[in-house]
Amino acid sequence: MDTEPVQRSLLSWMVAALGFPYLILLPLAGLLCFLLALIVVRRGNGPMSAPALILIVHVPFLIGVWAAIQGGIASYTVIATSAATPKPSEVAEGISTALVAPMVGLMLMVPSYATAALGAFIRCLGSNSEGSNPKN
Repeated sequence: MDTEPVQRSLLSWMVAALGFPYLILLPLAGLLCFLLALIVVRRGNGPMSAPALILIVHVPFLIGVWAAIQGGIASYTVIATSAATPKPSEVAEGISTALVAPMVGLMLMVPSYATAALGAFIRCLGSNSEGSNPKN
């Protein structure tokens, strides 16, 4: 009887832990948030540009938190519905989703945060203060 554990790479484990819906949804949300942050930084004027950035940047992490809740529910469902003691691998599937999805969401949120921070810094450098008079 062969009892050696199956060797998997970290990337294949992460892909399996996320599952198909979050494997598609998280990168798309990260890309969309990055593009929207670029648009708001470049073209956004007025008092609503900062709140728009605050709302846009966090979307990948919120999707990751949703996946974490769903993974936790899946793990407890396995425990609650099994007649005997469940196998640790069955419980670990939900727990791995609960741990990996928020981490991926945080990693995909970094480019949007960097864009928002750099854009705000560049805008601060380029704007004139209201009290200064350039004609003096």
